[in-house]
Amino acid sequence: MVVFLSPHLDDVALSCGGLVHRLTTSGQRVAIVTICTADRPAEWPLSPTAHQLHQRWGLGEQPYVQRRAEDVQACRLLGAQHVHLGLLDAIYRLDDRGEPLYKDDFIGGSVHPHDRQVFLPRVRASLAEWLGLAEQIFCPLAIGGHVDHVLVREAVESSCDSSKLRYYEDYPYAERGVAPPAGFVPEVVPLSDEDIQARLRAIACYASQWPVLFGTLDDAMARVSAYSRRVGGERYWRRG
Repeated sequence: MVVFLSPHLDDVALSCGGLVHRLTTSGQRVAIVTICTADRPAEWPLSPTAHQLHQRWGLGEQPYVQRRAEDVQACRLLGAQHVHLGLLDAIYRLDDRGEPLYKDDFIGGSVHPHDRQVFLPRVRASLAEWLGLAEQIFCPLAIGGHVDHVLVREAVESSCDSSKLRYYEDYPYAERGVAPPAGFVPEVVPLSDEDIQARLRAIACYASQWPVLFGTLDDAMARVSAYSRRVGGERYWRRG
């Protein structure tokens, strides 16, 4: 089994949809394991940033119900098994006093010490079964510095054999440029037109997300296609 680890319900489709399609159509068993998929407890406070995201997504106060459904549709289209681990997104997590850990600094900011103490062990425990089953694992490189991507990468690196670990370029953060990580070697996976189209169709399944990320679906398709042409397909990294 090949396991792709997705911090959120769209990261693998955005970054790796072409390779997932290529693998599944060749008969490989693929699981897309998404970490942050839980509904926020209704009584928990929302930070201003979380409230703003809810408004932009347009899915009400419990948006993850629809977001999970979008992911199921995208995974089915790519031919992969969907797995939802049921942990909370950074925008919802609270400290011991019931205060949001992150207000507007969950992208590019520092990981909160409470997350390292509490959330990181939960990620490790939730991933243990899937890391054990995997012959190959793809995890985020954590370009852009989203704290959930950073924590997933740390959890994986501390839990599995690096020889079966590959890193994907977190898209659309990767559009800003990817500095070659020290000690890493790039591996470009060429994609057929069919693979690229499957990636685009999977991205289109996330109807709550692509308007926020791209504006219009045409813009999304154009930008993803342009990035794929620039790197020659999809680019992955391994430790040299």
